[in-house]
Amino acid sequence: MDNVVHYIIFWWEQYWGSSWYPYLWAAAFLYLLIFERKRKNTGYLIAFQCLLCFLYFCPVTAALIQKCIGGLVYWRVIWLFPVVPALALVVTSLLSRIRKKGLQAVLVIACVGILAVSGTSVWSAGNYVKVSNHQKVPEEAAQVGNILLAERGAEDSLIAADNSIAPYLRVYDPSFQLAFGRDGRGARSRNARHLYTRMSAEEPDYKVIGKRARKEKVQFLVLQLSQEQKEEAFAAMEHYGYKWVTAVNDYNIFRFPIAKSGES
Repeated sequence: MDNVVHYIIFWWEQYWGSSWYPYLWAAAFLYLLIFERKRKNTGYLIAFQCLLCFLYFCPVTAALIQKCIGGLVYWRVIWLFPVVPALALVVTSLLSRIRKKGLQAVLVIACVGILAVSGTSVWSAGNYVKVSNHQKVPEEAAQVGNILLAERGAEDSLIAADNSIAPYLRVYDPSFQLAFGRDGRGARSRNARHLYTRMSAEEPDYKVIGKRARKEKVQFLVLQLSQEQKEEAFAAMEHYGYKWVTAVNDYNIFRFPIAKSGES
């Protein structure tokens, strides 16, 4: 349950960041509750907001939702919050209370200004990055994909990579065979599920990863390693027969030496 609560708080903070939109939404909710609650459509919106708040913040319902979609994507529930309709309804309500067109124009400009400064522009640096590959995946994922394509012996060569890059590999080339998908879903076996858990741990045990990978007959391991982790990881991979191929930034590619098609 502690993990469920962690995702509730973590994704709420991550989703909104430093923007003022949750406060604007709360203010809009109070306005509608005080001044517009008797209107039928407004009542539906208020009830919907209350329901979503309960579903998102209640640990029991959050646990059920996270079990269905995964804790790592729990932030998608916030998409359902009617923030934009609530703010729009408040603005139109205020405009309906003002008769003079000049004051209405001032109110619209003021509201647009408040919305503009309360969030972060989508064009801010870092939100979008130009890439050269047609699949529009991060460049390091594309580079890893190209290396795997060049090194693999056959299309059924099994690959294991963590959540940070595995989904991009499948987008880059659907022919890649993964031991497990996003969040460990679609794991080929119980052993593959354990392999995913070990690779996703905060402090991975590389000996166990090597052992599980060999058992699963994984030909390629893609490990994201810090400088401090490399010595331990390299030793463990070598012990279980995996040879280092190359690295793309922090992603290190290890290959179990299975002969390619046509090689003796």
